[in-house]
Amino acid sequence: MDIQRLLQDHNINFVLEGNKHCTEGWVNVHCPFCPGSKDYHLGIHEDGKGAHCWRCGSHPVIKTLGQLLNLPESRIRALLQKYKIRIHKRKDEPKISIFPLRFPKPNSQLTEPYKRYLVKRGFDPDKLEQEWGLKQTGPVSLLDDISYSHRILIPIYWDGELVSFQARDITDRSLLKYMACPKRREKIHHKNILYGKQEKWREFKRLIVVEGVTDVWRLGPSSAATLGIEFKMEQVMRLSQAHEQFVILFDEEPQAQKQANILAVKLKTLGKQVTVKKIEGDPGGMNQADADLLVEELQGG
Repeated sequence: MDIQRLLQDHNINFVLEGNKHCTEGWVNVHCPFCPGSKDYHLGIHEDGKGAHCWRCGSHPVIKTLGQLLNLPESRIRALLQKYKIRIHKRKDEPKISIFPLRFPKPNSQLTEPYKRYLVKRGFDPDKLEQEWGLKQTGPVSLLDDISYSHRILIPIYWDGELVSFQARDITDRSLLKYMACPKRREKIHHKNILYGKQEKWREFKRLIVVEGVTDVWRLGPSSAATLGIEFKMEQVMRLSQAHEQFVILFDEEPQAQKQANILAVKLKTLGKQVTVKKIEGDPGGMNQADADLLVEELQGG
């Protein structure tokens, strides 16, 4: 990668793996902004999308490289051109786009086949429709020539604004159980944020971190989903801003548990109190009574 080559050519030590601060897609260096111990706290995105320190937060890439190389901004910009590194503007803030956010069409309120699917999974469809704004597609529903047929539409909000959506297949015949909103239509990329009742999280002693939307539906407003076991640094920072105490409750599969423990380490590095909890199966598959008891236990009674 060009960032790696630039650092190598200027004798800046970095790591890509084997350190608790490492995240795939980021090059970790000793933070030039932090006093004290050096432990590769700062990551620079390989594509120039940002720089972030686990202790002191985000920094502009140009300013970060300037500190590391002890060079003025003008020299850094010249080096970026030489190494063909493009500095990207942040994409996690609302933006105006020629491709505005919208749902596949046609769509409608939930009809009986879609409600039966949710009932079969142990959910109250009317409650979900009211609380989470669920809608549905039809036999033929398109967005940007992409087929979203036979899916439940799941709006994703951040800071009170609709920013993206997921779409869950109800036939169980599709190769893709979940499909996301086309990236160019998202106001904020869904992997840069979390799913849940953001405005409620601080009301609870702990924030329960889960994988997916159905886990949040089951566990309720004290939970937040990373929308998959793979998480991004942006999501870690969103979590760190959302609460001080966490329980990570990913599925029982080994890969999911591995990711849960990696997430725990990253949150602990930011000074958070974190517990990793393992249950049989996944939270979304629990019956509601057991889920309610589990939440009460995780919140300390």
